[in-house]
Amino acid sequence: MSLDLEQLVQEHLPRLYRAALLLCGDPWEADDLAQEVFLVAARDPDRFQGRSAPYTWLYGILLNLSRRRHRKTRLHRRKLQVLQEERSQQPPQSVSAPLEQQEFQGTLWALVDRLPEAQRQAVVLRFGQQLKYEEIAQIMGCPLGTVKSRLYHALRTLRGWMEAEEQEEGTPSRPATGERSRAV
Repeated sequence: MSLDLEQLVQEHLPRLYRAALLLCGDPWEADDLAQEVFLVAARDPDRFQGRSAPYTWLYGILLNLSRRRHRKTRLHRRKLQVLQEERSQQPPQSVSAPLEQQEFQGTLWALVDRLPEAQRQAVVLRFGQQLKYEEIAQIMGCPLGTVKSRLYHALRTLRGWMEAEEQEEGTPSRPATGERSRAV
């Protein structure tokens, strides 16, 4: 099945960029990831077999690239940590972090970034990209029940973290008696 790559870029680059930004939290890296999706698609367009919508295929590529980068980053961080421990020095503080990245750190998405990878990806696709459960299952290559389970556990974990932060700040984490919470 033949794909018009230029049309795919025009239609899907903004959404893929937003998903990449939610996955990695860095606008520069998100831009690289989103562009790399289309490079992968351009290198081997015959891999799209028409069994799903083109954007579903592109999201699948994005998740694979994100996983690969996340693993490399974790390995790199571990190596740096070992070096820092050997030198017994504190890591240098960044003086001029981009404004977007600073804002990201203070949001709920910063907590999402701490989730296990599969849960984080499910949350990004569901709440960051407003995809349906069936689409997420297709993109992630897992059963529908697995997607629902990952989302349930992710939301439960996020709620726990948020409640713990609220208790640390001294603000009430539960609504007054008789009220129901609608958070997360």
